[in-house]
Amino acid sequence: MNSIAITAKFDAFIDKKYFLLDNRTKLLIIIAALLIPLALFYFLLFKPQIEKIDSLEKQVEVAKEEVKKARKTAADLPRHKKELEEVQKEFEATAILLPKTQEIPNLLRNISDLGKSAGLDFLKFVPGVEIPKDFYAEIPIDITISGPYHNLGLFLDKVSKLDRIVTVNNINIDKSGKDGLEMLLNSTCRLVTYRFTNVKLQPPKDGKAK
Repeated sequence: MNSIAITAKFDAFIDKKYFLLDNRTKLLIIIAALLIPLALFYFLLFKPQIEKIDSLEKQVEVAKEEVKKARKTAADLPRHKKELEEVQKEFEATAILLPKTQEIPNLLRNISDLGKSAGLDFLKFVPGVEIPKDFYAEIPIDITISGPYHNLGLFLDKVSKLDRIVTVNNINIDKSGKDGLEMLLNSTCRLVTYRFTNVKLQPPKDGKAK
């Protein structure tokens, strides 16, 4: 049954039930009867499905971007891993130069033994108070030694060749006499070694550097 037949039957039904209505009104009723189901179908079924499809398409695009990023990260992972291993090796190599807390006494004994083996007498050997820095601490050691000039040079050379970092500052040398043809010297200096702390200093509360 085609739409013309349906319209004719509906028009006959309207004529029979509402014979007083004019043709324009009956046409409007017919149009409303056809449009209302279409409108209900569009707003209740078709439009929600379209919106759902649009939402799913957006989710698919987001998922594709996430997958793309994940693949890129996975592709870069070997490079990042290699870089991390290189940094770790550099860190371990550098950390060897900075003794930890339990190694400080041995380092101090090594310095003392180097002086004695070089033929020097220690008149003073006083480790100072640690000076904290970012990730490490300075440990000053004030020493006074006595002995021939060449022995002093030999001692300082051995100190510079230690596995650990030890710097020599504020060297003062005074004559103290002679031992045969060799001139004897009294020398004072400050040795500075460093301890690894892995702690970053907190800024002063007033915001001003000390």
